[in-house]
Amino acid sequence: MRAHLSSLPIGDITPKRFHHALYEQILPSLGWILRKLLLERTARRWLIKLGWRRTILRKGLYMDGYERPDVVEYRRNDFLPLMALHEKNMVQWLANRTECVDPKLGLGDKRVIAVFQNESSFHVNEYKQIVWCTPFLFLEKLI
Repeated sequence: MRAHLSSLPIGDITPKRFHHALYEQILPSLGWILRKLLLERTARRWLIKLGWRRTILRKGLYMDGYERPDVVEYRRNDFLPLMALHEKNMVQWLANRTECVDPKLGLGDKRVIAVFQNESSFHVNEYKQIVWCTPFLFLEKLI
């Protein structure tokens, strides 16, 4: 049960889906045939016994801190010099952004594709507000 639950993305686990997985995958793979039907309530209890909790996601504000002195120092002294080392192996995009020039790689060199993200992203309450997760898993995914 733990292996099945851990393989699912956070937010996809509900007592109803767990109940369905018990009948369709988990119990048949163990060779168990039940004489009586399990209730969804039982699946909910099992989730709780396995350490899963119903969690309400609250709205929050994330501050990047890109102007903090330690972040500026890291970016200037560590990150940018490291990126300069990898630049010779990176794909170079032309000004029109539809064509690229592949790097000239030496023996044993690997092509590097840099993927960047904008500083901020916004959403308008389109994400799930209630999820089932273990406290450890939830914190691990957030960090």
